[in-house]
Amino acid sequence: MAAIKEHAYIKIGKDIKTGRIPGLVVLHGEEQYLVNFYGDLLVKKFVNEATKSLDLVELDRDNMSAAEVIENLETISMLSERKVVLIRNFIDAKGKLPKNMDAKSNEFKAFAEYIKSVPDSALLILTAAKQEDTSAASQRGYEALIKKINPAGKAYDFTPLDPPQLRGFIEKRFHGSGKAYRPAVIELILRECGYGNKNIDYGLYELENDLKKIIAHCGAAPEITKDDVIGVIASNPENDVFGMIEAIAIRRKDRALKLLHNIMEDGGSEFAVLALLTKQLEIMLIAREMKDEGMSGSAIEAALSKSHNARDFVVRRALTNASKFRTEDLKRILSAAYDIDYNIKSGLYSGTLALELFIAGI
Repeated sequence: MAAIKEHAYIKIGKDIKTGRIPGLVVLHGEEQYLVNFYGDLLVKKFVNEATKSLDLVELDRDNMSAAEVIENLETISMLSERKVVLIRNFIDAKGKLPKNMDAKSNEFKAFAEYIKSVPDSALLILTAAKQEDTSAASQRGYEALIKKINPAGKAYDFTPLDPPQLRGFIEKRFHGSGKAYRPAVIELILRECGYGNKNIDYGLYELENDLKKIIAHCGAAPEITKDDVIGVIASNPENDVFGMIEAIAIRRKDRALKLLHNIMEDGGSEFAVLALLTKQLEIMLIAREMKDEGMSGSAIEAALSKSHNARDFVVRRALTNASKFRTEDLKRILSAAYDIDYNIKSGLYSGTLALELFIAGI
């Protein structure tokens, strides 16, 4: 049996506890919440709050120099355990170094040579932005860059959390609020929040914000209930679009219109709604056609999860909704959804009106 890979947050937690933090630390990965959280935690660990203005130096990646980095790291701290230099987004979203630190420049060579032996009294923290290009070729270059600037330190790659880790994240925040909750409430959040769904931008920052809303929705009550979760998670645009489709399936156009207005009143974009709508309808049509061909539900789920990089609950809801429509009806509805984009961009209708007419005309 292959060993389970230890997540970076566990590794860095152990290293902080045992004092195995070297002079150079690189924090990177898809989950930027954890990148920034542990960057701040390292600062809190090694810098005395009373002398923070002297013992912590945050440098702007676009205006820094190798000499400036070296000078600050060589300066003795006042009352802190270490002198800390923090450079956020040292590697940008495109995998690039700061503009004055081209990998072939003398500036970078001086920097790379120095960081091989950062003094024990200092700590250089470099973070990397979430990478925009996740292609294999781009990632190879990115990983090589991480290794190149980290010859004598440690790099922590903060990948997305798996369900058990995510459950722990949620429970910790509920414990901190002093609220009681049942396991079913946690499972509902895991199932409906959208974390891990490749079709929407939803990470730990968004989840933490939703958890704060859920706690606030609970008010003075001692226990967080499913109603508190539904009251918040249902306002997620993706879930509202799912709800719109489900309402249309049972001929409740009034409810579908109400959900649309909820999204728009919360500052949603008609093009974002349209993108989610067409994506879900496309998945539903494919699911319906697979079902017509005799494929089992589990086989359809597996195929769609792989082909559309969609989270399981997205595929399951699409499959359930698809069963409520005939194939020819889904083709007609999807075609009408494609027409919305043209109607808006041509100026024929405003964004909200075009979506209202789409719902009314189904």
